[in-house]
Amino acid sequence: MPARSLATRLGRVVLGAVIVALAAGTTIGAWHETDRYASDTRRSLRDLARVFAAAAAGPAAADDVAGAHAALRAIAQVKGIVYAGLTRPDGSPLAEQGSGLRLADDLDLDKEDISPLALVLTHTVKVSVPVVENARTVGQVTLIADRADLVVRLWAVVRNALLTAALAMAVGFAVAWRLGHALTRPLTALARTMDAVRENHDYARRAVLPPGAESRDEVGRLATSFNGLLDAVRERDHRLIEHQGRLEQEVSDRTHDLSVAKEAAEAANSAKSSFLATMSHEIRTPMNGMLVMAELLAAAELPARQRRYAEVIARSGQSLLAIINDILDFAKVEAGKLTLERIAVDPAEVADTVVTLFGERARAKTLDLAAIVDPDVPRAIHGDPVRLGQVIGNFVNNALKFTETGHVLVRLATTDRGGTLRLSVTDTGIGIPAETLPTIFSAFSQADGSTTRRFGGTGLGLSIAERLVAAMGGRIGVESEVGRGSTFWAEIPLDVITAAEAVSRRGGIVPAVVVAVSGKATGLALTEGLLAAGFAPGETGEGAHHIVEATALARAGRRPAGAGRVVAIAPMGEPSGATVLSSGLADALLRWPLAQGEWRPALAALSTGATFAGIGAEAGPVASLPRFPAARVLVADDNPVNREVAVEALGRLGVTQVVTVEDGFQALEAARDGGFDLILMDGSMPGLDGFDAARAIRQWEAAEGTARIHIVAATAHVVGTAAGAWREAGMDGVLAKPFTLTDLARTLAAAIGTSGEVGAVADPAEAPVTDPRGTDVSAPVALLDPDTLAGLAEMAEGSGSAFVERVLGLFAAHGPDGLAALRAAGDAEAAGRASHGLKSMSLNVGAAALAAHLREIEHAARVEGRTPDEATLAPLEGLLTDSIAALYGHFGMDRPAPALRDAA
Repeated sequence: MPARSLATRLGRVVLGAVIVALAAGTTIGAWHETDRYASDTRRSLRDLARVFAAAAAGPAAADDVAGAHAALRAIAQVKGIVYAGLTRPDGSPLAEQGSGLRLADDLDLDKEDISPLALVLTHTVKVSVPVVENARTVGQVTLIADRADLVVRLWAVVRNALLTAALAMAVGFAVAWRLGHALTRPLTALARTMDAVRENHDYARRAVLPPGAESRDEVGRLATSFNGLLDAVRERDHRLIEHQGRLEQEVSDRTHDLSVAKEAAEAANSAKSSFLATMSHEIRTPMNGMLVMAELLAAAELPARQRRYAEVIARSGQSLLAIINDILDFAKVEAGKLTLERIAVDPAEVADTVVTLFGERARAKTLDLAAIVDPDVPRAIHGDPVRLGQVIGNFVNNALKFTETGHVLVRLATTDRGGTLRLSVTDTGIGIPAETLPTIFSAFSQADGSTTRRFGGTGLGLSIAERLVAAMGGRIGVESEVGRGSTFWAEIPLDVITAAEAVSRRGGIVPAVVVAVSGKATGLALTEGLLAAGFAPGETGEGAHHIVEATALARAGRRPAGAGRVVAIAPMGEPSGATVLSSGLADALLRWPLAQGEWRPALAALSTGATFAGIGAEAGPVASLPRFPAARVLVADDNPVNREVAVEALGRLGVTQVVTVEDGFQALEAARDGGFDLILMDGSMPGLDGFDAARAIRQWEAAEGTARIHIVAATAHVVGTAAGAWREAGMDGVLAKPFTLTDLARTLAAAIGTSGEVGAVADPAEAPVTDPRGTDVSAPVALLDPDTLAGLAEMAEGSGSAFVERVLGLFAAHGPDGLAALRAAGDAEAAGRASHGLKSMSLNVGAAALAAHLREIEHAARVEGRTPDEATLAPLEGLLTDSIAALYGHFGMDRPAPALRDAA
């Protein structure tokens, strides 16, 4: 498209402006002229019509047609009038002059709102005036005129407008030409100069304005700026030419410097690799020995608690070795050569490992540490358990480092409709300033940048965590507020193997749960788990379950009033944990920090009413049990199984002077011989029962004035009137069967007056009179009680399997006799005595289901006075047979030949 000059464009602009102004002016002028024409025509026609009306007033009044025509005849002399008419008052014509035609579209000028456009479009206009004679209207005169003179007047308006436009265009073109000439000449010269510079690269040229051009106007300044640009380009070219002369030498020098730096970096990298290899070997060698020995120890035959310690050592050592490997291989992480495993992972187990690993550190700082795993988190996913644990571990390590009071809470949840696993660690520490947050994940960076570096550390952990999360395809972040704490989080895509399994409270299970723990994080973990399962944490009332700290429960020395099931929480190795569990103050023991591997089964058992067997920390031996080598004890029990268990348990506590008797008379005689520090008296014995024997001993002591012997009721009476009979008999306390070594040690310490390491027994008046284990007889009971079996195994540690073999043999031999005595009972008293004896024997060997059934029979006989019928006794034979078989199977012994069916 050819270029258009500035002058041409200015001319066109002037022409366009004039045309627009002409059109607007002409339209406005024609409009006003038409409006003025309408006013003039209306006025002249009305005046003329009034003249004719005055002349025709007489003929119109007389209805004189000839006179009316004579009056209107003069219309022919008026130019432009094409019609005149006289009509009577009723509208009928009286006289007419003119063309004789009346057009239907005559424009009526009597209307005031006539538009100029309507006047232009019509051919004729009309007016009408009344004919008045002596103040009486006698008719009406109508005049019609054409509007031919309007065209003449409009043409005059257009002609004047055209003349004016022609003059304006002449002036405009002259101005445009002058202006265009003044602008285009210097611009044309500048454009030629620029074209020459572009085509020839001749930066020595200058832009020169033509004669008469102003150097201070816009065009002049443009030319000056262009000349300055050319000067700058010439200066740059000059420097480039000078630099080109030195460039070869600079390249040579820099190449030499890079070669030296490369050799130094390679040497440093080689030294670092050698150092890392040496350190890896030096650290891994003792770690390998430690891990192997820990695993061997964990696989050995150990009590439950010691085995758990060994397992934690082994697991923590493996985590430590994995972290050491990551630190030593940080160069590999930086090089992007990090590899991840893809195996089945339980996220809850990873969380348990981390909180267990950092539990002692949190405890040393008096911080509460807990993990919450939301119910919708899958049970198994594909992933790298070591790397996942390392991410959480780095978060927890960082939180513990910067937290002095409060808690650290680990949470695992899902987002994006279950497609992402979110890991977060929240603390109540010092927080992170907003300006530091962008660099918090940089290597060797810490929020605390002071010279004292009060919190220590290399700042490498969070950087490793960020790279691990990125390798897993996730993202990492932090939210913090100074003085209020921080939350570090990571989100990782989920590949689910096994979906989550919800725990739901069954109908009939009391929903109220009292959560009495001091740690806010642990309390939150317990509360959220209970709420998700359908419980009502915080509610109280009769039968409410309790989750309490073991130390508080041990100090109280009793179960909470009206409590349903009681779960205790204690740090690993805390003696109060095993004490409250073995003494029956708690039904289950969970370790602190709270582990999901223990809390989930405990919550399931609480929700369904099932037994807590195998859940949480077992009632292992109390650390450093006291020994009583000088004590002399009398054991009075008609049951050989109970006597054997008592003698073995006393032997484990260093008591070698033990005398056993089978009834109350023998106990009374032995007590009179004197020298006993403690009498363990069974309540139900033939001839003279234990309570009557105790009364006889107290009477003898009073009569003889001898020292009071410490008598403790070793009984399985936990229901009915017999549960409190030991107080009425003057005894000093009660030892509920089955008892543990801790219970027995406490009883001995109270009798001898030495608390040892287990503490003195509570005031006998405050001793519990209900079932210390809180067994729910309405709930399903396992065939064997694992706690009692563990206690038998502990007692057998010094003598091998001989003790267990003797106890089981006695139970297998005397159990059928006890069942036969129960079947032969003729009244409620005999039935209660027989069921109590067999129940006591069953509890001591761990036959839980059999003991539970016998407990119901004893309760019915002693409290309600009912003798058991055949339907009630029918299950006992099978339970006894199954219990004996299961006991021998549990301890790996050969089952004796069954003779139970005949005995029945």
